Amino acid sequence: MRVLHGVLFLTLLAACQPHRTQTRCQPIVAVYPSWKQQVLPPAEIPWQQFTHLALVFALPTPEGGLDTRALDDLVAPLVAEAHRHRRRVVVSIGGAQGYGDAFQRIAASPERSRSFATAVRDYVARHRLDGVDIDWEYWTRQARDRQGGNDPVESRMLVELLAALRSQLPKDVLLTTSVFAGPWMGEQYLPELQQHVDLVALMSFDFTGRWDASPVGHHADWSTFKQSVQFLVDRGFARDKILAGVPFYGKQFAGGANRAVSNIAWRDRQPGQAHAFFETPELAARKAQYVVDEGLAGLMAFELSMDAPPDSPASLLGAVNRHLSPALCRSKD
Repeated sequence: MRVLHGVLFLTLLAACQPHRTQTRCQPIVAVYPSWKQQVLPPAEIPWQQFTHLALVFALPTPEGGLDTRALDDLVAPLVAEAHRHRRRVVVSIGGAQGYGDAFQRIAASPERSRSFATAVRDYVARHRLDGVDIDWEYWTRQARDRQGGNDPVESRMLVELLAALRSQLPKDVLLTTSVFAGPWMGEQYLPELQQHVDLVALMSFDFTGRWDASPVGHHADWSTFKQSVQFLVDRGFARDKILAGVPFYGKQFAGGANRAVSNIAWRDRQPGQAHAFFETPELAARKAQYVVDEGLAGLMAFELSMDAPPDSPASLLGAVNRHLSPALCRSKD
């Protein structure tokens, strides 16, 4: 009985511990898709609510080049607008559409790796960009062979590619990489990559969806969010390098089953939507406070055009700002 009372006392004590207050810069990186300009024009971006804008996506080419056609009409005015508001812009390279094939071919050759690093460096310099994110999501083991876990060859390729990039980029240019958590894909991301990057952007969402074993529910609930952070920490990732991801979209499960699942922006939600599960301002605020309490590097918002209007009490980014403030970060000179 004394043991039980002791456990209950410690549980209550932990629950009553006061939350910490932010005392240092913890960046808020807001993702901005190039194809969402009509939904959220650059002039309407809530610049004061974040520190960095991540522009997605430039694409790697198999021979070590960089395909920027999706960004070319946008990047110059967007960077000018960001710098006018004293905010930084990061270009994200890759994405979820199979471009890992190009990354694999690049990383398999020292010559192609050098060409790619040079192309990225030159693009950054030409457009006065402040950082680069490598978003390598397509892995042969999972995509082709339908196996989870680590591929020791391909996982090492990412480390070597990041090393090549870091050697070419100026020291004041931020280098980040996006990673997953969990045993299916998370083990592909080796803690050694931290030697070459400033931050690791944790995609702590999409943990439910259209697959047989998926539960029907929120894809990034509170428990799963914490577990995804702990997964990285347990693998040897430093807390002060982790940008914890918060999704600005929900998932709707048609008929309450996981056979047909669609993503819906938070701003497009409708009252009474059946079998739809969204991030809420309360949950986003709780996650932001967790970032402060756990000493994480900061937070990644995916993605900006999906939020409610910034002057609305429903704004997820506004909820984040109640606990994480861009004001503590040195603005772009």
